[in-house]
Amino acid sequence: MRTVGNDLVRHQLHENRKWYLGLGILLTIFGVVLLAALPFATLSVVFIFGVLMMIGGLLHFVAAFKIFEGGFRWLWALFGLLYLVAGYYAFSTPVKTAIILTNILAIILIIAGVIRVLSALVFRAIQGWGWTLFSGLLTLITGVIILMSPDAPFWVLGLFLAVDILFQGINYLTLASYIRREVPKSSADQ
Repeated sequence: MRTVGNDLVRHQLHENRKWYLGLGILLTIFGVVLLAALPFATLSVVFIFGVLMMIGGLLHFVAAFKIFEGGFRWLWALFGLLYLVAGYYAFSTPVKTAIILTNILAIILIIAGVIRVLSALVFRAIQGWGWTLFSGLLTLITGVIILMSPDAPFWVLGLFLAVDILFQGINYLTLASYIRREVPKSSADQ
C-alpha cells in the first residue's frame, strides 16, 4: 500500500515540475529586475503594505459587526478605522511611509542584534556561541547602518523584497532540478 502512495507523490512531483520550473524562472527574473530598480521595489512594498492595512481594516469592520457585540464591537471597529487610516496614509504619502517603515525595520534589527549579542555572551559556555555573537553583531550593525543612512528609505525595503523574491525563484528552480535528477518516476509515468 505504501508503494501506491509513494508512486502518487512521485507522479505529482514530476507532473508539477514544469510549474516549479516556470515559477522559478519568473520569480528569479522578477527578483533581478527589482534589484535593478530598488526605488520601484520599495514603492511596491509601501503599496503592498497599504493594501494589506486596508484589507485588515475591512476585516476588522466585518468582525466588529458580524462577530462581536457590545463594547468589543466598538473596539474592533476602532482598530478597523486605524488600519484604514494607515492604509490611506501609505497610499497618500508613500515616501513618508517608506521612511517610517525603514526606521521601524532598523530599530527592530538593532533590538534583535542586541538580544543576540547578549544571548551569545550568556551562553558562551555552549559550543557555537561565537556564531550567535557574529550574527548579533551583523544584525546590530545592519540596523545602525540603515538608521544612519539618509537614502536608506529609498532602497532598503526594496532590497529585502527583491532578495526574498530572487531566493524564492532559486528555491523553485532547485526543486525542479532535484525532481528531474533525484526523484524516480512513478510506474504511471513510465
